Amino acid sequence: MTDPQPNAQPTPAPAKPRASLEDRSVIIRPWPKVVFLYPMLLCSLICWFAQLFGGGDAPEGVPQAGSAMAGNTFLIVFFLNLLVFAFDFSRIKSITLLVVIVAVVLGLGWADATWGIAGGIQDVLGGIDVRMNTQFYGFTTAFLFVVLLIVLINTRFNYYEINHREILHHHGYLGDITRMPTQGLRFNKEIYDLMEYVLLRNGRLVFYPSTSREAIVIDNVLNVNKVESRIKDLLSVVAVRVQDEDL
Repeated sequence: MTDPQPNAQPTPAPAKPRASLEDRSVIIRPWPKVVFLYPMLLCSLICWFAQLFGGGDAPEGVPQAGSAMAGNTFLIVFFLNLLVFAFDFSRIKSITLLVVIVAVVLGLGWADATWGIAGGIQDVLGGIDVRMNTQFYGFTTAFLFVVLLIVLINTRFNYYEINHREILHHHGYLGDITRMPTQGLRFNKEIYDLMEYVLLRNGRLVFYPSTSREAIVIDNVLNVNKVESRIKDLLSVVAVRVQDEDL
């Protein structure tokens, strides 16, 4: 009688091959500044639902005036969104603005302690009564949604692709492509507006191809830090491969 053989170790499944260098690429899509209107889109959508399902009854023949809280909130969000479009909040400007706001708050606190102006300020703020009806919020939501949808579709036809050999600029609805080699490519990342970075992690990428005197400037790159990390990883592999070929 033969001795039982020890249990055979299961053969490990072969690891899935990693994507080859030729299959790796980074897609960069420049977005227009209108994408920063998404807070106003969300605000109008919330106000629309709030008034559609929670609005009070209006007299017969009189349109619903709307909620003052919804109107004032929408007005504040609209004002803040305009600030994002109107100014570039660099680090210096943001720090200066923060210092000014703190100084104004402290100044108002001192003035209230000295002259008791808080009551007058509350009366002025309490007198703000902005109201829009449900249709206003509904149409605002629809218009912003259509604009952002068109922008999303347009980015499918205008984008940059970086692979191990070249930069490809896909542009035009007929598939036009501009090509530039990646050998000797340098690039910089710039976060020039802190407000835009807070909203969508937005930034700018500037590429310096070795074969072109003009830099490639790509504005409004969403999640710019993640895109930068992927480009660094791709270009580091390309650099190692070039060195190996030179040996």
